[in-house]
Amino acid sequence: MARGRASLWLMVALASGCASAARNMVEIKPPQRLVAPADAALVVFVRPSKFAFGIAANIIDEQGRFLGDTPAKGHFAAVVPPGRHMFVVWAENTDAIDAELAPGKIYFVEVAATMGALSAQMHLRAIKPMSANYGHRDEWMVNTTQFAIDGPGGQENLNRRPDDVRERLRRAQEHLIKYSASEREERTLRAPDGL
Repeated sequence: MARGRASLWLMVALASGCASAARNMVEIKPPQRLVAPADAALVVFVRPSKFAFGIAANIIDEQGRFLGDTPAKGHFAAVVPPGRHMFVVWAENTDAIDAELAPGKIYFVEVAATMGALSAQMHLRAIKPMSANYGHRDEWMVNTTQFAIDGPGGQENLNRRPDDVRERLRRAQEHLIKYSASEREERTLRAPDGL
């Protein structure tokens, strides 16, 4: 049974092709320095692994606003108003992170891909001091490709599926409530966690 599931997953991954499925993203050459606006926060989503390279997932905020797609071995930055936010990754599964953001700061979120039933699952983890992934942040930023967001294209796709977006947001809130204290801490960014 497990072998059949792995074979099916491999066929799905191979059928998706060699290029990243991040349709609404454009590679930035050469990479640009990340700078947060004085009146907003900059949230960097970094997916350091090549695992499931042909599969990307949408990242949306608590209002269903498109923030970007998650290219394998890539990163992108989204400008976000300061204050409280929920960021949601939409893949085979739904995962979320809670954030309290300060203006003029840069925050980092790891997007980790794992094997799912029929496709890759994506997980969000806060990159902050005292977290296990914090020591990898700079290495990941250097060793991943920088992308810019095609916001209108991504948002148009979400606007065609309002019921699905509402359902993903509902699931995300449900997951955040059910996480254990340690799981919740992995998925929490606080204002001082920014650079």
